[in-house]
Amino acid sequence: MTAHRPFNAARFALAIALFNVPLNAPAAVADDAGNFVVRLGQDTTAVEHYTRSATRVEVDQVGRAPRVLRRHITYDYAQGALTKLSVVVTPPGAEAPTQTVEVTPGADSLRMQTRNGNGAPTSTSVAMMPGMLVVPGSSPWSGYEAVLMGFVKSQADSLRTTMYLLGAGNTDWLSLHRLGPDSVSIFNGHQDQFHARVDKTGRLLGVLPIAGTGKVSVERVASLDVAALAASFAAREQSGGGLGVLSPRDTVRAMAGGAALWIDYGRPAKRGRVVYGGIVPYGEVWRTGANAATQFKTDKALDFGGTVVPAGFYTLWTIPGAAGWKLVVNSETGQWGTAHKAEKDLYTIDMTVSPLPAVIERFTIAIVPGADGGTLDLDWDTTRASAAFTVKP
Repeated sequence: MTAHRPFNAARFALAIALFNVPLNAPAAVADDAGNFVVRLGQDTTAVEHYTRSATRVEVDQVGRAPRVLRRHITYDYAQGALTKLSVVVTPPGAEAPTQTVEVTPGADSLRMQTRNGNGAPTSTSVAMMPGMLVVPGSSPWSGYEAVLMGFVKSQADSLRTTMYLLGAGNTDWLSLHRLGPDSVSIFNGHQDQFHARVDKTGRLLGVLPIAGTGKVSVERVASLDVAALAASFAAREQSGGGLGVLSPRDTVRAMAGGAALWIDYGRPAKRGRVVYGGIVPYGEVWRTGANAATQFKTDKALDFGGTVVPAGFYTLWTIPGAAGWKLVVNSETGQWGTAHKAEKDLYTIDMTVSPLPAVIERFTIAIVPGADGGTLDLDWDTTRASAAFTVKP
């Protein structure tokens, strides 16, 4: 079996991150304000406006996926320490929120109360660790700016701290690394990586994705009318032009050569980006789709040019390359698409690569049946990668 290294990618928690230590105490950046536009390729996925003082940070955000929602996020501070965090989620034009979250840090725990619509509130808590980042995942960048400003002011070369994604069952970590006088690399425990462009005080000017699945870019803009954009996004959604789920899940079922085949996978879109050699790097293991790992079932053994895959339940991974592709069959199932374990790989199969006559906007997997087998086709952008198989008797 061909050896290869694990895919350097994972889901990046887009997050507001605020330390309970002086590194990002809001007093250091009092009376500040700014605006960010977040894009996935050529599509705007969110906008936000923030104001920051010594005792409070407020964020007004509009997200477009999977549906248009406004979020008002408030952080309250006392002597540089976070005392309360609240998130209120409301559809544009509505008065009643669809969700509210209240977070209260304690000496050794973070207590959260969540209410969905008119339902009864639910309470949860997690251990509070020194210097932990509190991380709501919907509106990240004004919070990251506070972290970056504290980091730049510290003149340190690197920083690593504990991060908590609001609602998650466990903590993670975040690290910053200075790249130069105007740039900082951002990593997290899921191995996502961004390059942040900053001014001399650390204010965030822009962000580019480098690795992982958080492929968004961020741009600081001089002004934003959040209310007007929320109304525009909502009107577009109501007329059928909403973003919806960014990478919807799909299922392929086919009979080929007498075998019943099933594939479950996520379908990312091109969105004006360079796909292979770009958002999908050459020479690295790819989840062959988006989000959760691509799952595959067959009720009969399949022969891929001499490599026999027995009947069973697997995950499918690929290694795209400029000179050729590999299909990797892995024994583990049910994992997130960044959790590839090379030691679980069972078979590596050569794929045939050919150009497509037109651009395929959304990644598509198809099974083309034949008399005694068929072909597995992976189509995206202008590339098709195929693996032909026969069904073993």
